[in-house]
Amino acid sequence: MKPVKLGVIGCGIAVREYHLPALLKLKDKFEITAVCNDTEPRAKEFSELLGGVPYFLDYRQLLQRPEVEAVDIALPSFLNYDVTSAALAAGKHIIIEKPIASNLEDAKLMLALDSRYPQVKMVAENFRYHPVFLRLKALIAEGQIGEPYAVFWNVFRELDANNRYVQTGWRIQHPLPGGFITDGGVHNIAALRLMFGEIVRGQAFTRCVNPEIGDIDSLSFQFETISGVQGVLNIFVSVKGLFKNNIVIVGHDGTIQVENNKKIHIHRPGNTVEETIAADSSYRAEFEDFFQAIRMGQPVASPFSEAFRDMQVILSAVSGNSKTQVIGWEG
Repeated sequence: MKPVKLGVIGCGIAVREYHLPALLKLKDKFEITAVCNDTEPRAKEFSELLGGVPYFLDYRQLLQRPEVEAVDIALPSFLNYDVTSAALAAGKHIIIEKPIASNLEDAKLMLALDSRYPQVKMVAENFRYHPVFLRLKALIAEGQIGEPYAVFWNVFRELDANNRYVQTGWRIQHPLPGGFITDGGVHNIAALRLMFGEIVRGQAFTRCVNPEIGDIDSLSFQFETISGVQGVLNIFVSVKGLFKNNIVIVGHDGTIQVENNKKIHIHRPGNTVEETIAADSSYRAEFEDFFQAIRMGQPVASPFSEAFRDMQVILSAVSGNSKTQVIGWEG
């Protein structure tokens, strides 16, 4: 099958460090034929990385190129609707960076585009393709720990004014409620929903420890899934001196522990089995899914509808002015 001719809109961190390495491994499936960024130095630099493909400062000019049949949109989330709707109107297939939008109203507008246009539309939510979460889902389905009834996920790290993500000012000064908690938390919600199904109700506690990185930098979210699994998701991004990313899944016959999305420990009475997950291939996998959808007509694993639900859950958790927020959803 011939490669998909791809235009890239937005040449920031996500594209340069995550999308491009994956696309370079998929040269038989994608050919980047044009790039766009609103600042010329970055657009030109990215163009030169690709051997001098045409670059543009206005995404509308890129969308007019007949040789571009699909676009990779990696922009601040508050720009997603305008650029996505223009790209779909131009007949292009779409893959956009998460989150799907910067607020629930725009997320609903994005969801409405799904039924209006026939092209492939997906969100680059790499946790849906991450080997550790796919393996955990398989272990649960196989009954390795019996029926799961609880999950605990702790993410502790420090983002300060020197962090490169913080230095991209739009990540703080834009209309995304919850800031970094929402921006990163959609990943966690996507993985939890992948493994345990819909989150149907919960209670969230939020606070701000470091105002330099936004109005909310600490979240403790207690929830229940449609399958009856009770959980706690802690995301704290102003933690001094400690980095931790640890998952514990408790079942009737055993317990699974995961360290840093890399090592799995399956604990049963009198026995522990360890597995080391292969290198993260999730970015490559999501683009392979995009390719198969375009060329073979297969449904994608990360459609707009799933990304909307991720957004709905995390925004419900961080919304409101009170530190305690009771939230619920219909299944």
